[in-house]
Amino acid sequence: MAKPDRFRGPVESHYDVVVVGAGPGGLVTAALLSRAGKRVLLLDGHYVAGGNATIFRRKSYEFDIGIHYLGDCQSTGLIPTILRGCGVDDIRFRPMDEDFEQITFPDFEFAIPRNKKEYRRRLVERFPTQRRGIDRYIRFLNQTDTVQAAALGGSKLKTVLALLRSPLVLRYGNKTFGEFLDTCTQDPKLRAIVCSQHGTYTVGPDRVSAVLHAGLQNHYFVNGGWFPEGGGQHMSDRLAESIEDAGGRILLTSRVTRIRVDDGRVQGVTFENKHLGTVEVSAPVVVSNADLKRTVRDLVGAEHFPEDFARRVQRFEMALPLFIVYLGLDIPADELPYGNANRWIFNNYDFDGDYETMRGGSMPDEPFVYVATTSKKDPENERLAPPNHTNLQVMSAVPSDPAFWGITDESQVLDGSYEASEQYGYVKEKVTAQVLAQAEKAIPGLSKHIVFKEAATPLTHTRYTRSSEGTSYGIAATPIQFLNNRPAPTTPIEGLFLAGASMRSGHGIGGSMLSGVFAADAVLRDGTAKRLLSRWGGPRPRP
Repeated sequence: MAKPDRFRGPVESHYDVVVVGAGPGGLVTAALLSRAGKRVLLLDGHYVAGGNATIFRRKSYEFDIGIHYLGDCQSTGLIPTILRGCGVDDIRFRPMDEDFEQITFPDFEFAIPRNKKEYRRRLVERFPTQRRGIDRYIRFLNQTDTVQAAALGGSKLKTVLALLRSPLVLRYGNKTFGEFLDTCTQDPKLRAIVCSQHGTYTVGPDRVSAVLHAGLQNHYFVNGGWFPEGGGQHMSDRLAESIEDAGGRILLTSRVTRIRVDDGRVQGVTFENKHLGTVEVSAPVVVSNADLKRTVRDLVGAEHFPEDFARRVQRFEMALPLFIVYLGLDIPADELPYGNANRWIFNNYDFDGDYETMRGGSMPDEPFVYVATTSKKDPENERLAPPNHTNLQVMSAVPSDPAFWGITDESQVLDGSYEASEQYGYVKEKVTAQVLAQAEKAIPGLSKHIVFKEAATPLTHTRYTRSSEGTSYGIAATPIQFLNNRPAPTTPIEGLFLAGASMRSGHGIGGSMLSGVFAADAVLRDGTAKRLLSRWGGPRPRP
């Protein structure tokens, strides 16, 4: 059968549900609702479905946009469980090395293993006088995991009982990780190790939610790091096919300009498509997987929400964005001085100082960097690079203010004309040089082997995904913006639901996919989330 045309239509005048944004959250929402018998239209302004789980091609290279590694991807893991619930059961995930994180500090290195018990052993071996604090930290991770597993199981009683058995979570659930860590240790090197993966949420340790930090650590301690064979686009494509197989409709290069609301309830959407022009579609339900702030301010209009709700959303602080340099090297991946592991390189132990510098609109002279080597994670994917070449990315957190990048007019960001700015080009090259100089500490001689190089800034991310301040992580995971302080899938407007990285399920690919489960559950009100998540592997082995 001919594949559905995802660019030109046809489009009907009425659907049961319109989903705005084909990122991981929108794809999962649309798949679950389509499989539940709803007539679904999924709209996205990009030319490919997947949001941050997509790829782009340059010359003989294929680069993943946002999937660098995932956790909990064993057969009973959370992500495979969600995919199976969406009708996708043929994605294979490749495990990374046992030591999946290699951390480089100015005067020592540390390898983080996938096994929490071994992690504790290594910490105690290196810091024998800090055993008591280390054990307290591990207890906090375990208690957070117990509460999260109970909460995802959908039972309020089990969640309450889990909380009663988790005194550290009860006490520090609404505190920062820095506040909790102060009760464990003051050793700067130990603190740096346990905080070293802060780039996965881009909030300083003294400001990030303690339970967000613990939940993310646990996500990888389930069974280490994983990568989907074929890359993130393969996962997105299979979700899109599942939507269409169930009767759903996907239309790309279709930018939603308005979610229409009348008398407190959703009426449908208006979108622009270069082949169809301006189109209005009616629907009693709209799920926005678009950026939270833009949904409220631009797509719906703040005037349609209660004043306190609209004001709260617009005041949310966003997580810092990422700057990514995509590289092609003229050497095979097995010649790199490390295995199938991520490399983190730090110039100091003052992570919070660096974050304050970036939040203030400046770049540290020697920023931390994260190196993701896709050629090692997906070695059988011949599209990644030419033979005997390597595909990798080097990234860091950066300031979000467009003025830092030499741009003051947001319209230039949205239409892409910022790329012609000489100042933008100058700053982009300067930051590129900074992060590559740091990466050279993990890959000596790196610069001599670069045969392809392209960088993406926060402006790039805003241009293609319309994310506020160029972040891929949604609102910052500070205590006042986490747990129930984050938006629920329901809204004050009847028929309007939310999904995406800013929801209570958390950020990242896994959190965004989970937001789609909860959005579909809120629409259907039939226990979808409880049924699907009951198939998840559940609580983890304890050290």
